[in-house]
Amino acid sequence: MLDKLNIKRSMPWVLLISCAWTHPFHVSISTFQLNQKTRNLEITMKLFTEDLESVIETNELPPIKLGSKNEYIKSDSLIFDYLRANINLSLDNKQVYSQWVGKEIENDITWCYLEINNVGEYSTATIVNTIFIANFTDQLNISHFQDEDQIETVMNHKSKISGNIQFKKKVN
Repeated sequence: MLDKLNIKRSMPWVLLISCAWTHPFHVSISTFQLNQKTRNLEITMKLFTEDLESVIETNELPPIKLGSKNEYIKSDSLIFDYLRANINLSLDNKQVYSQWVGKEIENDITWCYLEINNVGEYSTATIVNTIFIANFTDQLNISHFQDEDQIETVMNHKSKISGNIQFKKKVN
């Protein structure tokens, strides 16, 4: 009798704790920041590790087990291939291409770092961001662009995969 009573009392806690490991929303956050000294566009992406692993595995690739001692040796290149296929950036209507810098795993978040070298002057940016959109109908991709003092945000989702930014030019 005591065991049944303890099980009934603990069930809500078990359910609550099990729900804590899943997230009820799907979002990615990317920051595009122009380094004024090097003129490189530094990109930082915050992705849910579970979503990233799920997407790569649905592409019939091996489990990558991010952050574990058994992490797949080619996980960086698989992630970069996926990101390169799902993020396209144009500056003044000219497509630019990123390079892989690296990644960090922090609890349930994977931080990915990319860079676009030698970015010249530009006044517009167009981003097409389809990260996870094919896999999660509620996916929201938020991209913050910082060029000197100006910060602009673009939100991409299933109904709007592309966004544009017009940067203000400084008058000297």
